[in-house]
Amino acid sequence: MASRKYADVSWFDVCQVFLICLGIPFVIAWNFIKFLFIGPPVKGMQFGVAIAAIRFLCSRSSIPQLQYVNGTTLPVYKAWAKKNKLPVVVEELVSDARLLWIGPKQTERVILYFHGGAYLAPLQEYSVSFWRYVQLELQKRNCEVGVAIFSYSLFPEASFPTQLRQATIAVDHLLAQGVHPSNLQIVGDSAGGNLVLELISHLLHPHDPSIKIRTPFKSPISGVYLMSPWVHIQTNEAAYLTNRNSDLFDAPCIIKWSRAIKDDVPINRLPYIEPSSAPISWFDDIHTVVNRILLTAGDAEIFKDDITHFSKVLARGKANFKFVVQERGIHDDPFFDFLSSATPPAEKLGTLTPLIIDWLESGFNLVDSDI
Repeated sequence: MASRKYADVSWFDVCQVFLICLGIPFVIAWNFIKFLFIGPPVKGMQFGVAIAAIRFLCSRSSIPQLQYVNGTTLPVYKAWAKKNKLPVVVEELVSDARLLWIGPKQTERVILYFHGGAYLAPLQEYSVSFWRYVQLELQKRNCEVGVAIFSYSLFPEASFPTQLRQATIAVDHLLAQGVHPSNLQIVGDSAGGNLVLELISHLLHPHDPSIKIRTPFKSPISGVYLMSPWVHIQTNEAAYLTNRNSDLFDAPCIIKWSRAIKDDVPINRLPYIEPSSAPISWFDDIHTVVNRILLTAGDAEIFKDDITHFSKVLARGKANFKFVVQERGIHDDPFFDFLSSATPPAEKLGTLTPLIIDWLESGFNLVDSDI
């Protein structure tokens, strides 16, 4: 029977991880030589080599081994905060769920971030750096924003609908503290985007009466941003032919993670965790829970076809909807500009980052929390 403990590795697993890591320099050298002749698939030599190394590590490692290497979300957040000389502000919610604030807690305007990681990997430092950059850029525009990272329980210690239950508690917590929905924007990447859609699905089609946001909504949520969301939890390779050699992950890797996440979900509950399998009219009333939606994908990412198809489903609704495909972009592309530096120069950023900042700024409409 498979272990239900996070990062449950044996000494053999640890030794295997060590051997995999020993192979990374050879992967880097080989891809460097290869790219000299054929050119890197996306965004230059250094970026292409780094992506190839990440793909090698992910494809060769088991889920427990990847968890062992990555650790857990809270220590990642604390290390990032210490490195960037910011306070550690943690709000405990329930069981393993928390809100982790980037800088001091601010509740007039809030960006609530659901991190990705296939429901099995923790928060990554470069994604925190990205949202700190967004926060500072909004601040320059006289738009003070609190950014809260939602930390939730991970596979195999938690499965559907645990993360959904925790997400409703996180939103309820913010609303109960006076955050007006018109000043709340929820953002998520990859599996975090999947969880945002899971939350929206639950608000439109309640999954379980015991899972509810008890604080009344005074209006729809201002906005939802979905970065490279995982919308099709597929378990066969045919779905991942496009861009399989240029993205962070290859098809076998995605299939391995998909099976782990999907196996525990009853068929009649699949629309919640796999929005692409929902009835075509599932999101038609999305405007009743959120005013604006931004959906983005990378032109060179493995999920591009799934996201493009799903964009047509969201476009049916009456919410203000925008879909953008970044040229030569990979999965979660904006984050990777912050992989080697927490403060990259503006000219080194991709085209999506300023678009995201503009979109978020336009979504904040300061409303008196007592209204």
